[in-house]
Amino acid sequence: MSKLVKRSRLKVAGAFALLCGVAFLTSAMVGCNGFFVDPTLSSLTITPSTPALQNIDQTQQLTATGVFDDGSTKNVTAAKETTWSSSDPAAVTVSNTGMIMAVSLTSGTSVTISATNGTASGTISVCVGSSCTTSSGVAISPSTSSYSLATSQGLVINFTASVNGTNTTASWSSSDVQVIQVDPTAGTAQIVGQGTATITAQTASGTGTLTITVGP
Repeated sequence: MSKLVKRSRLKVAGAFALLCGVAFLTSAMVGCNGFFVDPTLSSLTITPSTPALQNIDQTQQLTATGVFDDGSTKNVTAAKETTWSSSDPAAVTVSNTGMIMAVSLTSGTSVTISATNGTASGTISVCVGSSCTTSSGVAISPSTSSYSLATSQGLVINFTASVNGTNTTASWSSSDVQVIQVDPTAGTAQIVGQGTATITAQTASGTGTLTITVGP
């Protein structure tokens, strides 16, 4: 057998052995969840930490943030593995996406909202009733709390939200659009009827509310 043939066979055998080694290592690594071990969820944090619902049917969006053992975080509010619950659903309900709503009012009532994902969980207390205030530091301006429909119907109000005196971007809502309508992005509102409505400003720092009564 010529030296050339021997060398060719050795090269083929070496290449085959290399491919086998690579295949073995690849299968072993893929077995570890695609080359890396997935981080484990270690805890859940719910924000805002001190929500307040002052009126019937008032809603507020909660956010559940998962903290993993590698230090990373992820929004798991609407994840299919996240389960939400209320300690008193007759007072405050919570949806499977973290939206809470007051369904009955007893001023000063405290309801515990929980979020669970695997072995990790988090809780916050929701204050229910007109005596509740938020501690998020979010202020709404103007802060006028009463108007007369006779002199203010159609009046346009430009709401702004601030944190520690600095204006900030907010998502706006009204608890009763038959009383006050508000643009969800601009915060521009208009008085359209009698009654009481709570204006809510949802910011990255928390939530601010302003309850307005429109009389005759």
